[in-house]
Amino acid sequence: MRLDIPVTIFEVSEGDEWAKFANLKQPMCMVCNDGSQFATLDCGDLTISAVLLQRRFIFTILSNGVAVVSLEATQFRGSKIISLVYEQNLLLRLKENLMELIIKCRKEALRILPAPKRHRSDEPSATPTTQGIDIWAQTAVDDYFQANPPDTANDALFAVFLLHLIVLPYIPIGDRSQKPVALHPELESQLRDHVMPKLFDAFNRGLEKHGVQRRPDVDGRIFLNLLSVFTNHPVPDKSLVGLLGRGPVDAVESVKTALQQHVEAGRLSFSPAVLSGALGRWQHDEVDSLPPPIEDVPLRLLPFHNEVFDACLKPIHFASEVAPSEITATTSPGRSSFVDDSEDRSQRSGWFTNTTTFTDDQHWHSGRKITEGFKEKRLVLYGERRDDDRPLTKEQLAFLRKRKERARQRLMTDIHRHAATLTGAKGAPLQRLVIPSTKRSIKDVATQKEPPAQSTSKSPTLPANPKPRKEPKSQQPKLNSAEKLRQRIKEEKAVKTLSESEIWWKQQLAQMEKLPTLERKAEYLGRVQRNAKRMEDSWLRTETLLYQVHLGVSQWIVDDGNGEPRVQARYCVNILRAVLEIHSIGVASDPARNFVRSLLETIGLPDIDILKPSSSIKPTETAKKLLTFQPARFAHRDRSKPALYPFLRLPSHPIDFQLEHYGVYMDRSMDGQVDARVSFIPDAWQRNVLDRLDRRESVLVVAPTSAGKTFISYYAMEQVLRESDDGVLVYVAPTKPLVNQIVAEISARFEKSLKSGTVWAEHTRDWRIHEPHKCQILVTVPEMLAIMLLSPALAARWVPRLRWIVLDEIHTIGQQDGGAVWEQLILFAPCPIIGLSATIGNPEEFSRWLESVQEQHGFKYNLIQHKHRYSHLRKFTYTMSREPIEFKGFSSEPPPDVKSIYIHPMSVLLSGTRVLPEDLALESGDCLTLFQAMWSVADQSPEKRDQLAKLNPRVFFAQAHGRLLNQRDVLDYEAKLKSLLADWSKEAEAYKRVLRPIGEALSQGHELCETMPTQGRIYANLIHVLHDLQRRDNLPAILFNFDRHDCEEMAKHLMYELKNAERRWKESSPQWQTKLAKWEAWLAASKQRQRASERAKKTKPQDIEIPMDTKSWEDSFDPDDPLPEFSFAGPWSTYSKSEMEEDIEVLKGVGVQLWAMEALKLGIAVHHAGMSRKYRNLVESLFRVGFLRVVIATGTLALGINMPIKTSIFVGDSVYLTALTYRQCAGRAGRRGMDLLGNVVFYGIQIERIHRIMTSKVPPLTGNMPLTTTLSLRLCNLLHGSQQAPTALNAINSVLRLPQLSLSSEIVRDEVLHHLRFSIDYLRRTNLLGVKGEPLIMFPLVAHLYHTEPSNLALVALLQGGVLHSICDSIDLNPIDTKRNLVAVLSHLFARRVLPRLYSGKGALERLRPAKSPSRIILPPLSPDAYRTLSEHNRQILETFRCYARSYALQYLSESPDNTLPLSKEILLTSTNSEASFIATLRRRAVQVDATSSFVANSGVTDSSLKTVTDLARTARAGLHLDKNAIPGLDELLALDGRVVNGYILDYFTHGQVNALIEANWVRRSDVWFSLQEFSLALATLQTGLEHYMKATASDPNLESESSDEEEDDTDESENASETEDLEPGVTSTFPVKPASITVGDWKVYRAVVLTKREFDEKFKGMWA
Repeated sequence: MRLDIPVTIFEVSEGDEWAKFANLKQPMCMVCNDGSQFATLDCGDLTISAVLLQRRFIFTILSNGVAVVSLEATQFRGSKIISLVYEQNLLLRLKENLMELIIKCRKEALRILPAPKRHRSDEPSATPTTQGIDIWAQTAVDDYFQANPPDTANDALFAVFLLHLIVLPYIPIGDRSQKPVALHPELESQLRDHVMPKLFDAFNRGLEKHGVQRRPDVDGRIFLNLLSVFTNHPVPDKSLVGLLGRGPVDAVESVKTALQQHVEAGRLSFSPAVLSGALGRWQHDEVDSLPPPIEDVPLRLLPFHNEVFDACLKPIHFASEVAPSEITATTSPGRSSFVDDSEDRSQRSGWFTNTTTFTDDQHWHSGRKITEGFKEKRLVLYGERRDDDRPLTKEQLAFLRKRKERARQRLMTDIHRHAATLTGAKGAPLQRLVIPSTKRSIKDVATQKEPPAQSTSKSPTLPANPKPRKEPKSQQPKLNSAEKLRQRIKEEKAVKTLSESEIWWKQQLAQMEKLPTLERKAEYLGRVQRNAKRMEDSWLRTETLLYQVHLGVSQWIVDDGNGEPRVQARYCVNILRAVLEIHSIGVASDPARNFVRSLLETIGLPDIDILKPSSSIKPTETAKKLLTFQPARFAHRDRSKPALYPFLRLPSHPIDFQLEHYGVYMDRSMDGQVDARVSFIPDAWQRNVLDRLDRRESVLVVAPTSAGKTFISYYAMEQVLRESDDGVLVYVAPTKPLVNQIVAEISARFEKSLKSGTVWAEHTRDWRIHEPHKCQILVTVPEMLAIMLLSPALAARWVPRLRWIVLDEIHTIGQQDGGAVWEQLILFAPCPIIGLSATIGNPEEFSRWLESVQEQHGFKYNLIQHKHRYSHLRKFTYTMSREPIEFKGFSSEPPPDVKSIYIHPMSVLLSGTRVLPEDLALESGDCLTLFQAMWSVADQSPEKRDQLAKLNPRVFFAQAHGRLLNQRDVLDYEAKLKSLLADWSKEAEAYKRVLRPIGEALSQGHELCETMPTQGRIYANLIHVLHDLQRRDNLPAILFNFDRHDCEEMAKHLMYELKNAERRWKESSPQWQTKLAKWEAWLAASKQRQRASERAKKTKPQDIEIPMDTKSWEDSFDPDDPLPEFSFAGPWSTYSKSEMEEDIEVLKGVGVQLWAMEALKLGIAVHHAGMSRKYRNLVESLFRVGFLRVVIATGTLALGINMPIKTSIFVGDSVYLTALTYRQCAGRAGRRGMDLLGNVVFYGIQIERIHRIMTSKVPPLTGNMPLTTTLSLRLCNLLHGSQQAPTALNAINSVLRLPQLSLSSEIVRDEVLHHLRFSIDYLRRTNLLGVKGEPLIMFPLVAHLYHTEPSNLALVALLQGGVLHSICDSIDLNPIDTKRNLVAVLSHLFARRVLPRLYSGKGALERLRPAKSPSRIILPPLSPDAYRTLSEHNRQILETFRCYARSYALQYLSESPDNTLPLSKEILLTSTNSEASFIATLRRRAVQVDATSSFVANSGVTDSSLKTVTDLARTARAGLHLDKNAIPGLDELLALDGRVVNGYILDYFTHGQVNALIEANWVRRSDVWFSLQEFSLALATLQTGLEHYMKATASDPNLESESSDEEEDDTDESENASETEDLEPGVTSTFPVKPASITVGDWKVYRAVVLTKREFDEKFKGMWA
């Protein structure tokens, strides 16, 4: 069939047609074959030529700026598609060198390869279905009979094939599932070699010629069944109607009429007698090629009885009791064959056979019990890690505690320092709020009645469900005597302050009057206004602003260009800004208001009176005060006279002026009103959030960056702290840098004295500060909270205390890695949640799912959206100089070849887009220029001019008479303009007539931008771009590049540019030489000055005071210090040189490289996850205090980090620069309360790519199947370990009753229950779960590696199957090979990266491995024993979940037809009443399927014939949603399809060289650390799991870690030392000797794991230490 999708075909990738198409559509990427499938074939020059041509095609596409996505590497994971992307910018360096070679290869390949043959359609018309079948059939028959001579048998075969096409629509889809038909060997040969190739060729020509919309349905098995009717039955029904039925016969007659000439010629006949006579010689007894059908034997699920799960699973109890299976015919009822086999085999070999119930009460990576966190007196070892060393003595343990305590103190010092640099919404330092202890627990709060509405407390405790607030009464409250006294004292103090301020201000006025020029006066006034303490006085601030207006008018009068529009606009804007601030203060006197009114009238704004008297200020205070200075005279007192200065006026109409010049300073508030709950004036949507939080309702807040979301979480924190002393708020952040910042901010904001515990704690995967279970605000990452919510030890004591869970950056739920954990948090949250995000592509859809979850938990829920940024983002790009230009310092002018180009938001119309994203916002000036561009387009159309006339700004804003425009006015105007433009874009040839002309009118200067800049040119011009930004006062800035190596290289380049420029200046500057000589002379005379000072002290009498020497500039001069002229360091920063030296010493201790510390001195830093934590924290702090002004970062600073900047710069293109990352990174610029405008610079990126980025939409959030097999096991553990705690019961019951468990999933509740029940059965069969739902002893290995499923389950299979025992048996005889073999197996499970097929070709490894590389690159395949064990385990998984699929289909889908095609939605026949013999025969012989799609069953696939879990999920019928990622199948682990696995972990374990991994193993430099860390954690978890197992089976049940904090070692130190000398290698302090009950094989596995982990960690830690 044909879908309604336009298809365009291009002959070559360099032609004009492709160039025009690419220019119009602006494709972001191209999906194509990467040519690797040819690499495994050995066809000589033909193979090489085919590969070269495909690679040359990819190179051409990349060179044109389009990324390429590999079709070969594409994987479908749930609702997401994962693939390998080739970045176009990576080949730019090689383009010139490779192009000539590529062209030669193409010519040679074209010479060798045969020319392709194409059948082109003469008439590219689309024929309707009703006529098309006759036309294409006639053409096909004509071609066939013309091309082939008459032959009775072949013509009959052709007729039968045509007959089967006619009868197919009349056969029910279920009856088409037929077994193979056996043919006579001669007939089979005739069909294969002669008839079918010619037949299909004729049919293809007919179909291509007429281009039918619906191609004919072909069914090989129906054709063969129909053929067997005529070959195996010499005398079939004489009547075609009796054979096929009336409907098909009528269609046959229609075809015969169309093909009358061939019927008359005797070449075509549909008569049963004729066909039987022609084909009867090939009679053959029917023998099915399939084995005899296996009778379904019911497989009883293994016993499982748990009252909680039984109640949930009750609706499916009947269906899950019995499930069919093909492997259990010989299995006794109630027993599983593979359970029996595994038990027998493991018992024979002794391989981890213990099935003791597991008690989950310890931390995953240490032996410390979780419940110890609740003890009152315990020394917490911060950042505590597991101990892999020998047993510790008392002295060693004491030293360890002391060292960790010192580390804790240093850490807290860093946090407090970090907190001191944080600022609030307006840039002021955070003020700590001291909250007294409430002396209440959360239980008291839950049981007490609602408190009264009124409270005398300054910050009252907010009730859970407050009543709606009433408007305050207008009458003033009565004051008692004490209150009257305090008010009088306050008024007297205000009067005294006012008089002091007036005296001080008059002194400053006197100083300014002495200055000779207006510029000097303005400079002096600026210093006065920067005195923050003085400016707290409202009257004084108002006076300085009035004087500022006076100076501005005076400067305007004497300005040489005072009549130029640009100059007029600048002075008018400054006047209006000052006047609006005067108005906002509200204490201006009557003379001041008269002065301002007169000035506004003079410049052309007579109707705007924004200085109305304030009702809160008494007239006696300031209203009658005269101005403290004589204002400039700018108009005649007699207004009838001509203007005194005609140029003192607006440069254009007031409306045009405001739109063009004043938009940045317009009022941005959205219905802002004073609210006592917060310290700022919240907008309406912010007050709505506060109301919802007061009522303890869950909220999802979707608002852009800079809109003002930050306060929400801190308001909830304050609620929790005031409510009780043990209520808990959990703040979940997606990244560790964001966690660190939130911790610092909480430390700066809140203080509370608690009897037990702390205000806050931090808990990440590898770091812990304070005790997470004994704090009121826990800041963590999603993985750790998921562990805590599913921890039995916390279910009864910690989880009930949760009051809020804040999910910051909640859109990360859509990520492939880690997204499922966010879904689990939402599903199991026992309290209301607060979701925060700026980038959700489908907020309404996501909100509906979130609402269903919250309502199931019993919480009300609200979606609160705000779509407008507070500050606009202005976009620019930069031109580049083609030749290197020497940087000469910041006092020089930037080179003219490097200049900024403004990118109008609507210039994206050039890209051909017709649907603009909602967040493509326009400034007021953009709206004006868009209107003008639209007016020029509408000039030729009276209809368009009439439509646009209503949007003339002077007409549209007429209602704003008497006031200044605000942001809400502009938003309304912008919406109307865009709506009209959208209507115009629907017209014919809209791009040519409307969109392109408007885009060109708004794209001035874009043609100057470089199309494909090289990396060298990007680096060379970067210093000049930053120079220009500094000159425009647009620093600080963050430069975003998504490659760590490039970030570091850019920092080095900038540092060398600054240092070289400084060196050149010093060498050529006479001033510097003179200053240096003076300093050297001063330094040489230092001893003489010291001796003279000592003599003076001796000769002076004791009662005469000796004057102290004043410090000269030489005292602080250091010739090695960077000069401000060649440094980005902030000039106003309070960061001192001594502090810098101290910090550098600390950084040296943690291994920070020298270049990074040198760059810090110049105000440049790098920020990415590979840098030291101390370095990153220092960078963030120095940036906030203003010392660092250029930071080069990856995406680590994109998510909510408090680093306010003026400019975000994207340096170079990348496939990681997506719609989401663009919005996150760009949103860092222009924070609310600090900047009125943010800047976004695209540097080194094509203008077409910029347009694509700006018009791209945030992708919708898609979910994962969160109920995996491992999660099912963890839920059982939660119930059992917590003894069915109420929070555990509520979590499980609410989740299993949800109508839709997962976001963007069609899986219904009953299907989830089936999946759960069969997951439980699988866990029972693998000895991971007991009959009552209790977790067995292998639970830690599976649960703690949940994120690696199904590899965690495969690991257990290898352990129980004895595979690891076979490997580790030689740990004493051959430890090196044993550890390598162990790493190889674990690499297959936990570090699996499949290489392209190119590596699997003959001799490929020798060609691709770099010379002298120590890496072997390819991971050795699994051993036959391991492969056999995992294959058997995978077969067991397939059988279990095949039963699940059939069980669900039988119970819920048996009455639901499976007859709708998924794409076309065409519905096929499901049943028929026809009694025709052929139809009846098909009905009788059809193979019935339950879980398999009817369309797949046509190919012979049945429920029992599927061989892999992937096939099971892919072939499932409609209504059955099988997610192969939720089924723990091992298909990807076992089936490589000829590809090989990257052995980077094994190679690193062998040689320990990072560069070898990058160069030979193709691991990205930015991924090396994370990849190695993941494997290290997997080893740690494996070791911990084995220790849990051995503790449970050890003969001494009290065996504990000898390094426990509470233990005391009374043995003599020398005895301990002599003991440890005799210990065998591979033991730990947990198990210094083998427990008696542990088998030798199990003990060897444990020791091998310990030794392997130690060796791996030594190399890994050596890399980053």
